[in-house]
Amino acid sequence: MDEDVVLDSLSFTMLRVRDTNALLRELHPAAFAVDERLPYWAELWPSSLELARYCLNEHGLADKRVLEIGCGLGLAGIAAASAGAHVIFTDYEPDALKFARYNVLKNLPHDNIVSRVEFRLLDWRSDENVEPVDMIIGADVVYERRNFFPILNIARRALKSNGCGVFTDPDRSTGMSFFALAEQEGFDVALSSHSLLRADKTSTILLGELRLSRQRA
Repeated sequence: MDEDVVLDSLSFTMLRVRDTNALLRELHPAAFAVDERLPYWAELWPSSLELARYCLNEHGLADKRVLEIGCGLGLAGIAAASAGAHVIFTDYEPDALKFARYNVLKNLPHDNIVSRVEFRLLDWRSDENVEPVDMIIGADVVYERRNFFPILNIARRALKSNGCGVFTDPDRSTGMSFFALAEQEGFDVALSSHSLLRADKTSTILLGELRLSRQRA
């Protein structure tokens, strides 16, 4: 089903799964046992809306290389591409990349598609080489502590020396723990809190900007 999303006067039409419970019912027990592989990618989470808004308002994104991890349906990456960035959409789930690709085709001008976007299956826990980028973005990717170090490691490997990692998360304890660990691991962290009204419900979203500390470099 299509869902219309309006962010700062720009409108995006996102294809998403009509019934995520159906995906849960079809989830094979073996896949869940290995990785608790739930279809989180199939929702438009408030954190992704706030990250997309950040990308639209980040005026320095033109011609920058942006890596989105856990892209899901692709909204934040589409917003970054709309702001002029070259975006590498990555996810752990092949189905997520199919939806992201469709949504890119639906929402971006055709002359942007070849020159400004890429799609890649990526498990951030691997040591796979990632080319240097100016920014890494991720929404709702720090909900489990086991992901903290893999995400910080890919940020350390892939960010250029003056690059920035931007992560959004609901205002919950795991998000705060991730940003605290990032500081311990040598990143400079700037945190801000944002209120997001959606469907008559207000969500509080934590946004953290991570940069490699010059003092510890």
